[in-house]
Amino acid sequence: MYGQFLAERNKKRIESLLMLTQTQGTWFAQNIKLLTFEEVSLTALHKMLYQVVLGLLKKNQQRHLQIVHPEQTQTIQENVLTLLAEYDDLLREAIPLPIYILIWQISSLEKLAYCNEVADDVIDVLEWYFINQDKQFEAFDEEDLDHEVIIDLYKESIEEQDAEAQFQLGEYYSASESSCFQPEKSLKWLELAASQGHADAQYELGNFYFEGIGVQENYRRAFSLYEAAAKQGHPDAANNLADMYFNGEGVSENILLAKKWFDFAAKQGVAEAMFTLGIIYEQGLGVDIDEEHAYFYYKKSAEAGYVEAQYRLGGICFEGRLGQPRDVNRGLYWYERAAEQYHVDAFYDLGFIWSQGLTGIRNIEKGIHWFKQAALQGDSEAKLQLGHLYNNGEGITRNVKEAIKWYGLAAEAGIEEAAVLLNELKGM
Repeated sequence: MYGQFLAERNKKRIESLLMLTQTQGTWFAQNIKLLTFEEVSLTALHKMLYQVVLGLLKKNQQRHLQIVHPEQTQTIQENVLTLLAEYDDLLREAIPLPIYILIWQISSLEKLAYCNEVADDVIDVLEWYFINQDKQFEAFDEEDLDHEVIIDLYKESIEEQDAEAQFQLGEYYSASESSCFQPEKSLKWLELAASQGHADAQYELGNFYFEGIGVQENYRRAFSLYEAAAKQGHPDAANNLADMYFNGEGVSENILLAKKWFDFAAKQGVAEAMFTLGIIYEQGLGVDIDEEHAYFYYKKSAEAGYVEAQYRLGGICFEGRLGQPRDVNRGLYWYERAAEQYHVDAFYDLGFIWSQGLTGIRNIEKGIHWFKQAALQGDSEAKLQLGHLYNNGEGITRNVKEAIKWYGLAAEAGIEEAAVLLNELKGM
């Protein structure tokens, strides 16, 4: 179980903390054992936080802390909260945002339900305190601070064991654009929510294990989580489960089960599942080849905004495949929709179509535009084609300088033809 894993990890982290505190000879050297008990009390955690906050204020020359009453007349928790409230501005300059939020969260608890999870957060604070306490941090603005919402989620997660709150907390820490992005902490809360049968958490956690985010890549664990969520009707989990059956990842390849789950996900509106069904019917994977069904699913996926389907449909319409009449304008329409989503092959194909006049009208300028878009995305063949267009000077004025530039870039990308033509131009 995840709780046992976290307890073991906490124990190892406490051992390393013990070494840090003993070398520095602080209050923590005698009291770190408060975190090592089988059942950690909230009072013990607050004592730790109280010492951290007090230490930060003293280091910042705040020696007159009259607002904090003696412990005999006020609880440790109230002392911590008072320190945080009265010296908020100063602490914002001394603590990075993720640590600041953690201290507020832990200090605001009224009861303790998941001791391992809270102790893990206290250890985060202590590790930061002993390793980075003397560093300078940029103060953060009020508009960047949504800690009150996060505190409420934290309390619900810990005190009420609310799976939805745990999931939301996992989402908060998984947002890569956030200054609080911490995959391991996200993993912790998603694990707790998933263990309570929360389908969204199971799906997100499956992604973590499939992609190796904050944890070692584990296809079997990902498969198990996707399956649990899919059986609860989660569309995206069903699609990912189908993908794993389809590709034999974490489970034996099984086209029939893959199709079953792709069908389910497609009916729930998952565009990627529709696209894969198109492939299944086009290639006859576990079913008879059915061009009509293949086109139907490609079209539905493209209309739902799936870029690979838009690109595939562009080619089908332009060439007149899968029993469809050739429709140049429709093909261009779907290529352009894919290009709007920066599909590099769509960029290249549009460049080729216009530069070669495959619509019946040749437009070199349009061809150059689209080839450049592909080249900027790293497409080496597009660089070669740009070299040809500038070198041949068909429909535009020949430009040897530009030709040398693009042949050079294509040659650097490993295209031998470009290297030969580059040497010829330089030898002129």
